[in-house]
Amino acid sequence: MKMHKSMLIVLLQLALLSACSSSASRSGAADKVLAASQVTAVVLPQDCSAESHMLVKERADGGDMHAQHLMGIKALYGVCDDPSLDVAIFYLSKSAKQFFPPSMFHLATALQLGGITSDGELLDLFRGAAERGFSKAEYNVVAYYLDRHSPVYDIAQGYAWHAFCAPHDFFCGMDEFDRRLSRMSKRELARGEVLKARLFEKMKTVEKMSDVFCCRGTSFGAGMGRH
Repeated sequence: MKMHKSMLIVLLQLALLSACSSSASRSGAADKVLAASQVTAVVLPQDCSAESHMLVKERADGGDMHAQHLMGIKALYGVCDDPSLDVAIFYLSKSAKQFFPPSMFHLATALQLGGITSDGELLDLFRGAAERGFSKAEYNVVAYYLDRHSPVYDIAQGYAWHAFCAPHDFFCGMDEFDRRLSRMSKRELARGEVLKARLFEKMKTVEKMSDVFCCRGTSFGAGMGRH
């Protein structure tokens, strides 16, 4: 009963985050994200000792988004104990609610694994992370927009994000995406060009950031991402 209640709270938080992320994206409103150079400078113990765990958990429960991210990542990938999707979602949702891009990405990944949310909410998280400089999420944005079986299918948006992502991401440059885009109508292509210009202009001032905070001093290591 307690776990079901916790999951309900997480899902309500996710719905709120999705709404905030979508409205911020549409309006261009600022959020609380620090520059990547500032964010990645935060140092937390990443090993599996009881002392480190207690310190990080205390900070996470006190609202520190970096500690929440670390708690979530360790639970998601089973770094120190067996993986726990519930714990991962609990902490990553708290950090993602503060618009921390790596947490937005990994929360979406955890929710995909759990199969407990919609394509629209997942896309909001992946796009929210990508628009805040977390380039690892760009492939997921392209994949959702170009999935004809998804309710979020939008080939013009897919065209714009593909143009932005493909030059620096091997996975965005897959032939399958090119085949899907080759079927665009003239109207879709014209809209895609407009969206592409807006996206490139918007991303000019966004500082890129890589995956962070996992997990020095453990067998899992620090290789958390492609970028």
